[in-house]
Amino acid sequence: MKKAAFAALLLFAGPVMPAHAAGGAGGEAPLQPASRLEVAMTLYAGGITMGHMDMDASLRGGEYHTVSTLQTSGVVNAFWQSEIQATSSGKLAAKNFIPGLYDSFYVGRAGKKQEVSLSYEGASAPRLYADPAYSTTGFEVKPDDTKNTLDPLSAITLIFSGVGAQTDNPCALTAPVFDGRRRYNVELTKVREVDIRLDSGLYQGKGVQCDARYRQIAGFRPRVLKDNEQFPVIHAWFVSLPSQVAGRDYAVPVRVWAETKYGVLAVLANSVKVDGQTPKGFKP
Repeated sequence: MKKAAFAALLLFAGPVMPAHAAGGAGGEAPLQPASRLEVAMTLYAGGITMGHMDMDASLRGGEYHTVSTLQTSGVVNAFWQSEIQATSSGKLAAKNFIPGLYDSFYVGRAGKKQEVSLSYEGASAPRLYADPAYSTTGFEVKPDDTKNTLDPLSAITLIFSGVGAQTDNPCALTAPVFDGRRRYNVELTKVREVDIRLDSGLYQGKGVQCDARYRQIAGFRPRVLKDNEQFPVIHAWFVSLPSQVAGRDYAVPVRVWAETKYGVLAVLANSVKVDGQTPKGFKP
């Protein structure tokens, strides 16, 4: 359960997205100048550093491109040592993203490696390449269940981009995600407006608290969780950040956390830049 809870937290923060925001629906957005979001985050468990994640997303005209790296460290390596590099690109639509290509490269304990690629064409199910190939006998995902879904990094970028979000609610979203092996939804809801003051001093100002629930759809091994256990509810403080590009407002979680029987698992932002600048309310 500890590994499952940790993974669920990363799926949201690193980690997510709208029922109406998966690939396929909606016309392409009008061309816009380029905008860029850079976020660096640190992972903690019980106050102990567990790893780091960086994301660099560019929205240029009617297209997006995102690069992300995740590397665990410390105690977490005893049960889930990971280094993951991922890229995702696709098109922007009026209220959603249309994925084009997703690539991820994973290196785990004892040199274990996994490469995954998802390529998209129209409304068809994405084409999967995995090396080594997945063994999914007994818990396959049906091709129809993978249609109109987002890869994990496109889902994260969608949430952070604010595309498809309501003006006063960045969390009125349910994200359908297919990562090449598993099909799941991350369902977000707004809880309340909050005044945020991060202990690190990175940010002080207004924000929105949202909750996320992780719902398994298909492709999961039986009894990932023990009887009577559930993935914990994930909480997040979101901050709206305007871009220099008119009409482009990002929604960035500066603190993400979940309370588990093993303690509090958290992801905290330690650097945020929009269009190369430190946003108002953030410490350079």
